[in-house]
Amino acid sequence: MLAKDTEVNLDALRIEIQRRFGRPVRTKTDCQLLEERLYDELGSMVSYNTLRRFFGLVPGGTPRAAVLDILSTYCGFASFKEFSLDVGRFKFYNDWTQTIDRVHWPEQERDALLARIAEEDFNAQTIFLWILYKLATRAPITDWFYWLDHPLWDDGELTKAKLVFFSNSMADELRMRLAHKADIEILFSNPRAFRFVCHFFTDYETIQKGYMANAIDAMAQRIDVPLYYHGLRIMQHFLSGNWDAIKPHALAAMEHGPHEGDYPILLGRYFCARFWVHYLDFGTWDPQLTRDYLDCAKGLDPYFHYALGMEFLPIASIMGFNAPVFQIMKSGIFEFNLRSTWSAAVDADLSRLALMLAESQQGNVEGYLGLRAQLQTDFWYKAYRRYMQALCHAAELFIGIPTAEFTESYNLFPGIQRAVALRTVQA
Repeated sequence: MLAKDTEVNLDALRIEIQRRFGRPVRTKTDCQLLEERLYDELGSMVSYNTLRRFFGLVPGGTPRAAVLDILSTYCGFASFKEFSLDVGRFKFYNDWTQTIDRVHWPEQERDALLARIAEEDFNAQTIFLWILYKLATRAPITDWFYWLDHPLWDDGELTKAKLVFFSNSMADELRMRLAHKADIEILFSNPRAFRFVCHFFTDYETIQKGYMANAIDAMAQRIDVPLYYHGLRIMQHFLSGNWDAIKPHALAAMEHGPHEGDYPILLGRYFCARFWVHYLDFGTWDPQLTRDYLDCAKGLDPYFHYALGMEFLPIASIMGFNAPVFQIMKSGIFEFNLRSTWSAAVDADLSRLALMLAESQQGNVEGYLGLRAQLQTDFWYKAYRRYMQALCHAAELFIGIPTAEFTESYNLFPGIQRAVALRTVQA
């Protein structure tokens, strides 16, 4: 089976063969002469008709691997695989030598680089990370707009995982540059650039103070997506322990309600809002919430159940509502183990943490340890890492086998500490 970038490597091989042959290959006669040259130098036979197809003189497919190996040997390589590695190495070195000190990117070259990103060109993605790093650490925020105010970032050909990857890779730099409200205001003046940074680097570590807190304050001036904004406010007040401030935002989220086509994370924030309104009024769980949540899950592609559960279920669990969490997660309807990609691992682990918190509050050591072993902690990207570590430590406290591993993260979130203390008193 040939590799993904085979066509690029085949083009390079055609160029290298002609360079080695000393003349372009454009006719049947050229192919016949090249056939003779290959046999004379290598003792290997590649028919001129195969060569005609390879050079596009007549219709045909990609040559067999053995033929590509012969052609690569003619160019001085042991195999086509080795030739392809050399092509990739040259492309990588050339990209970086052309980029490392570069300051100006004309629009055409910028767009060409971004198009390569959309095509999963990893060289282009690493170059863009370098550009982002230089912007975040050296350039005025208005200079960011040249790269971030671009239609490529409007979902288009890019998955949300790629956007999360780019913004989270710059986590420390963004936290530093956007720690002050004035800088966030400048970024907020460009909606597309603001979305690139703040919607895909939803940073729970700074949601109480700093970058993310400033970003949420800026969003209040122009609430483009009510469930997104009010959902963040709910999480902000929960994590700070200021639960009395949750209800106005929960009511606003409920009033807006979910809409057809909403991303599952937004749907999860709607259910979270409903939970808080009922809990703050009555201190109990609304049974209708379980039924509606499972009905919602039934209507979604199971591949997106993890996104539906990632924010709502851990809160329901740590607040002590283990029975409905078990009912949802063990219903056979809600799936969270279907995906294991880098970004989905975080989302699935948040649902897994909800179940782990429930098992630990029930004293089920075996269940707790089984789930703890499944956590993919190396995949927890920075936006959620400290929050997830704090949830993990809360589960350790519930089960009675705390470690020092995540104590520092746990101490960052007064709301999680309050929830644990509340459950301890009730127990």
